[in-house]
Amino acid sequence: MFCTQCGKAAAPEHVFCAGCGTRLARETAPGTGLMAAVSEPLAAPEPALPWTGEDWRETTNYRVVLGHPEVKALIADAAKASKAGMSADEFMKLAQPILDASGSGGLPIKLIAEVAAPLYAKMGVKTGKDAKNGYATSYGRVLAAILCSLSSRNQTLVAVHEGTDGCVVQAEIPSSMTTWKGRLSMTLERKAEGTLVSSAVVFEGQSSDWGRSKRVLDDLHQDILNYRSLQP
Repeated sequence: MFCTQCGKAAAPEHVFCAGCGTRLARETAPGTGLMAAVSEPLAAPEPALPWTGEDWRETTNYRVVLGHPEVKALIADAAKASKAGMSADEFMKLAQPILDASGSGGLPIKLIAEVAAPLYAKMGVKTGKDAKNGYATSYGRVLAAILCSLSSRNQTLVAVHEGTDGCVVQAEIPSSMTTWKGRLSMTLERKAEGTLVSSAVVFEGQSSDWGRSKRVLDDLHQDILNYRSLQP
């Protein structure tokens, strides 16, 4: 296991980190591994650690990956390639005068959407898709590629929860002309042969997303392949 403060490896019998002295986290609930660790609510991402010399390609500490100068540079380059499309809010703002002129006005369309989407969500109306992909690539490299993907596609990092053998990353998908905002969840698990990524997309309050969930997952998979090839 690793210290959650500095990322230094620690033996199972250690109570305090030999590197920084922080008390090591212990599982209190039955079960081991990532799935037991993520039974608690997701926590907001903690600040990245200053680089301490640890190899970010091999670590399972996401803060070490985020804090490495090489990864920061990769994310910055990915952000430059971002091409934000028209959001649903922007589209509806432009469409409002046309709807008013045709007699479809009344309540502002944005207000209707803000009321309708949560209502449909409470009724259980939602759409989405999930996927599972394995990569013969180290955990740190896959995590860095995912962060680059989020940056390049304007998907906001919302929460990260770290387990003993991986982590769960949750991001917000921006709205588009076909969907409202959605959620993208990615579970990364370190395996002997590489890294397993289980991902899922959900758009609540919609019965159809016109294939956007599949496109988001396909883009994520392709981004991981592309961005890992750009890493040093």
